[in-house]
Amino acid sequence: MESDIKELLKKNLEASERTLHLVEKMHRAALWARFFSFLKWVVIIAGLAYGYMAIQPMLNQILGISQQVSGLQKMIPSGGGDLEGLIKGFMNK
Repeated sequence: MESDIKELLKKNLEASERTLHLVEKMHRAALWARFFSFLKWVVIIAGLAYGYMAIQPMLNQILGISQQVSGLQKMIPSGGGDLEGLIKGFMNK
């Protein structure tokens, strides 16, 4: 009877050790998953920041062009929509 109990305890100990080993592997995998998730967000945010800094000069240039076009629109006389009169007005200036 006592040998049966010792055998059961030995099997239980072996199962517990295997379980502990698997739990340690799962914990390690979860830590790596958390690290790579954090790294993914760092790369995304850094890419967005770099993209914004790279495109900002072009946006400023487009804004300057749109302001120049707006200034030209103010120079155009707002008439009845007569295209020939508008062309003649520019030719006379």
